[in-house]
Amino acid sequence: MRKTLIAAIAALTSMGVSAHAADIYGGSYKDAPVVYAPAPIWAGLYVGGSVGFGVGDTSGSIEFDRRRFEGDDDDVAVLREIAVERRDERIDFIDFLEALLQSENDVNGAIYGAHIGYNFQRNSNLVYGVELGINGTGMDGSGTCAVLGYCSRSMDWYATAVGRLGYASGRTLFYGFGGVAWGDVKTEIGIASPGLTIFEGEETHVGWTAGVGIEHALTDRFIVGIEYSHVDLGEEDTTLSIEGRAIPGITDKVDLEFDAIKVRGSYMLSGGREPLETYK
Repeated sequence: MRKTLIAAIAALTSMGVSAHAADIYGGSYKDAPVVYAPAPIWAGLYVGGSVGFGVGDTSGSIEFDRRRFEGDDDDVAVLREIAVERRDERIDFIDFLEALLQSENDVNGAIYGAHIGYNFQRNSNLVYGVELGINGTGMDGSGTCAVLGYCSRSMDWYATAVGRLGYASGRTLFYGFGGVAWGDVKTEIGIASPGLTIFEGEETHVGWTAGVGIEHALTDRFIVGIEYSHVDLGEEDTTLSIEGRAIPGITDKVDLEFDAIKVRGSYMLSGGREPLETYK
């Protein structure tokens, strides 16, 4: 009889505990809240746009092909000394012109662009990926060269292809990047500023870019951020022309670099914070 009573009490106690647990969860264990495994918020394909401002400097150095200006004076022994003297005079004059046409000035202007990229996320915090960007610009600047002349330089567009590496803290991402940059740089040389353009030319430059940024996910798809970059488009030889006709033997050795601050907005096309697995 005692054993039977003990067994009954144990059974009732067990039922009470089960009922209490069910009350806690609002039902049976089967109805307990769903637990989602943590998902990477930054991984996936994204597109976006940016606006900002750039400030930099540029320089140009006119160079003449001396072989075209030395001439082929008569090598007859009687005239050889005169020929050498005339050649030296021409070279001195070329050196003077090159020094006179040196230019260096600042450039600045608005920057606006679009980008597309893909991120991978590992160990919750490590984020890395690649990004392509294309930017239009209003960057230009001019300065005095020669006595009454001016030299101006402008850039209509530039593009970048970079690798990104960052640290994610929840919905905020701190990152750095680096890669290749290329853009079209236009040169004009004339009289007065603004005034009559005499020589002009343009060349595509290839260089590098690097920078840092911070982004914040406002929603699971929409991301905003701010980014700093340095762009060095390197030095290229630009062929000068007059009214579209190239001038043989004259080039302008041009370089351009600038710093840019941009505000960005991006939208995740794939990935983002989505449940990876459900536990019940």
